[in-house]
Amino acid sequence: MPGTRISRRRALQGMGGGAAAFGASVLFGACGGDDADTGGTGGDATPASADTRATPVPSATARTGGTLRVALSGDPTGLDPSTSRGGNDHHWLYSIFDNLVNNDPTFQTSKGIAEKWEVVDDLTVTFTVPAGGITYHDGTAYSAQDIKTTIDRHLDPATKSFAAGSLGSIDKVIVSDSTHVTFKLKTITASLFAILGDRAGMILSPTAVQKSGEDFTNKPVGSGPMKLDNWAVGASQKLSKFAQYRKSGYPYLDGIDVQIVPNSSVQFANLRSGNTDLIMLGQKDVDAAKKDTSIQFVQWPSTGYTQVNLNISQKPLNDVRIRQAMSYALNRQAILEGIYFGVGTLANGPMTQASWAYNQNLKPIQEDLKKAKELVTAAGYPNGITFDFLITASEENTPLAEMLKAQWSRVGLNVNIVVVTATQATADYRDQKYPFFLTGFSGRADPDLTIYDNFHSTGAFNRASFNKTYTKEESQVSLDQKIEKARQVYDQAQRKALYDDIQKQIVENAHGIFFTHQSNLVGLSKRVRNFTNYGDGKLRLHELWLEG
Repeated sequence: MPGTRISRRRALQGMGGGAAAFGASVLFGACGGDDADTGGTGGDATPASADTRATPVPSATARTGGTLRVALSGDPTGLDPSTSRGGNDHHWLYSIFDNLVNNDPTFQTSKGIAEKWEVVDDLTVTFTVPAGGITYHDGTAYSAQDIKTTIDRHLDPATKSFAAGSLGSIDKVIVSDSTHVTFKLKTITASLFAILGDRAGMILSPTAVQKSGEDFTNKPVGSGPMKLDNWAVGASQKLSKFAQYRKSGYPYLDGIDVQIVPNSSVQFANLRSGNTDLIMLGQKDVDAAKKDTSIQFVQWPSTGYTQVNLNISQKPLNDVRIRQAMSYALNRQAILEGIYFGVGTLANGPMTQASWAYNQNLKPIQEDLKKAKELVTAAGYPNGITFDFLITASEENTPLAEMLKAQWSRVGLNVNIVVVTATQATADYRDQKYPFFLTGFSGRADPDLTIYDNFHSTGAFNRASFNKTYTKEESQVSLDQKIEKARQVYDQAQRKALYDDIQKQIVENAHGIFFTHQSNLVGLSKRVRNFTNYGDGKLRLHELWLEG
């Protein structure tokens, strides 16, 4: 918790980022936008005590067999851990791939492929890994060299990996023998283990990568407990148990059948009728879910947020006054009630109450139309300005974009809403085709992964200046320096103070415009067992079993 002092060794072992502000219970959650998802979810971001219902007591003994029926609102953006960028992608990735280490439900580091590790010094970590006994889904055998190959692929500019920024402190990976892999760092990185417990640490089949090339994202091959059998874009994905998985008798499920159902009300109806086992609930269905004793419903705080992501390298958003005007023009309470059915709290920045790094002293910006108009005029647009606004269509995105458009128009900020597919959005924001777009981020195990990836100028999901050389505005240069300092500090009290200041600067300089803090909202059938509500809100479907 904030103020806790810990050793450097303990910090590097994945505990320095701090435990979550809430404990693990028995259900998971997921938000519609992760990393760079251009969709969003809302939700109540109240403290941990807001968990509304516990799951029935799990079976004493895990039951094997059966197919889990899941309904999700959309396809993954891709299934290559290097290049996929959507929040929903994790729901498949964690089942298909094995991580070097794992982030447990309270953000602590647990075993993955690595059986143990040693923090040799501040810049050196050695992992002990199996010499063999691991098979990839394509039948090829794992070796320790694959860990280096995976990390090097992330760091290769040609890959265009979204994890490259997070891994940027790695100088080199050394495979000393069949069981030892050493990471040499350029700088202290307090969040290293949290990074490796996410997509950056998912180990890939080198043979499959070489064979498939860019098509690997559609034909992923890992060594995880489930393998992808079929992906019908826009319709379904089918995963089956990997019989050669390294853990005997695991996973419990024979398969996972994911149906793409864009309408959340249809998902909810299918859950209540017994045709679906697991969904992420929409806000409009929360009241009904709470009252329905035929299903399981759980709600707990997310580390995510919804926002308008701004490209400050482009006019007119390179002028802080325009960005601030966009923020002051919004009635966030109207957004919360009109779009999210009142389920949620107003966002005061990129961190939520679920994180120990949350800055409770920041207040949501209040609507001030007079000030917004003055800022637009002062920026040189007394007659207003028009520019494009990129979104992907969804139940929430479309009406939210229309509400934002109406609110901004009151102060001379006129936007054209451009609707594209999630795949196209990925390409468009990489190419910086649009000055701003609607997005969400579901948060990470350590504040560094949320802050660095989204607000450092080289961050994986920083559309403010994504991989583009330009004369940075002063606030971005200053912000970069603060973010770099924060990731090199182990003491949690010191980190908390640094992140408080970072959040304040992000909000005051409008590096993003934030709306709501979210919760994970989950509905599932009574037969589902062994859920865990991970702090990052990501699905670990392979951990489940079915009863009855």
